[in-house]
Amino acid sequence: MADPEIDSGLVFDIYGDIHITRSPFFDVGFGSDDTVEDYLNRILPTLIDVIDEQFEDYSWTVIGYPSVPPPPPPTFPWLKIIGVAALLMASLSVLKIISR
Repeated sequence: MADPEIDSGLVFDIYGDIHITRSPFFDVGFGSDDTVEDYLNRILPTLIDVIDEQFEDYSWTVIGYPSVPPPPPPTFPWLKIIGVAALLMASLSVLKIISR
């Protein structure tokens, strides 16, 4: 059982993680005047300290990825002109064949 003088009522499992369901520290036990805010104000400072102690050996790195892929490279104006000219010539060829 946890000793509140030593670890503030936290029970740890064999891996050193907090066992929430066995820790008397997390007993909600709201009285008639207690609120969720009072409960959170009671547990958060201690919980933050414990989490900081458990993760002090880790270095955290945030790896981000662009949310939007980069735009495609712009096409050259002369390529657009050649495309329009080819489409125009193909259309005129089809029109000439149909009009015979």
